[in-house]
Amino acid sequence: MKILLTVVFIIMVCSCSNSQNNQENLQKLYPQKNAPIKYQQDWQIEFYYKKIEEFRDSPIGFNKIVFLGNSITEAGGDWNKKFGVTNIVNRGISGDITEGVLNRLDEIIYYKPIAVFLLIGINDIFNADIPDREKITPEYVSNNILKIATRIVEQSPSTEIFIQTILPINDETYTTNQGWFPKHTVPLPLQINSINNLLKEKCKNKVFNFIDLHSAFINEKELLNESFTTDGVHLSDNGYQAWVSFIKNELDSLPKVDK
Repeated sequence: MKILLTVVFIIMVCSCSNSQNNQENLQKLYPQKNAPIKYQQDWQIEFYYKKIEEFRDSPIGFNKIVFLGNSITEAGGDWNKKFGVTNIVNRGISGDITEGVLNRLDEIIYYKPIAVFLLIGINDIFNADIPDREKITPEYVSNNILKIATRIVEQSPSTEIFIQTILPINDETYTTNQGWFPKHTVPLPLQINSINNLLKEKCKNKVFNFIDLHSAFINEKELLNESFTTDGVHLSDNGYQAWVSFIKNELDSLPKVDK
């Protein structure tokens, strides 16, 4: 009897130890606050780590579709309601940049999602007065977006990657709403076009899916359509409806999971 109790005790101790180790390993999937992120500004740090804590408390889980990006993705809220599904997880962070996304890919790779819809890059180039701004070129941003996609595919080959082009902005609407617009040596719409063109070219002969989201949102001036935006950068309800309509076929083509 004593031997049996000893064996049971050892099994319980090992089980508790394994569970604790597993929890510790899962915690390592998320960025630590003391890890600096290249080009991340002070105002972005608070948003970033606040969301990281939320992600840590509510992990992605398996058999999911991940919407990955910045505030434009985050403000989409519950994407499941928009598409009438149950397995989309929102991984948008307000103010996030390509380096920030690269820094938080471990969680996504661990859970090996069915698909990732990526939209990132506008915050990399929006401000004109950050340190070393001249180094943040369209080539740099497009390369980082491809790095994100490549890292996911290399470590989760079954995951479908959808690279979406950076949305247009409307400096006229933004100036009206905010009273200012950052002054760039190269106009922001031209930088956006350059990044998107590079993405289109670099996605050729790759395993990534390329979605020209930009083309669905421009007006006759090739600016963000006023009916799709709240401030010249972020999207209105009409904007989100347009986004859902534009990519619905891609999402519907993905493998279905049980509810």
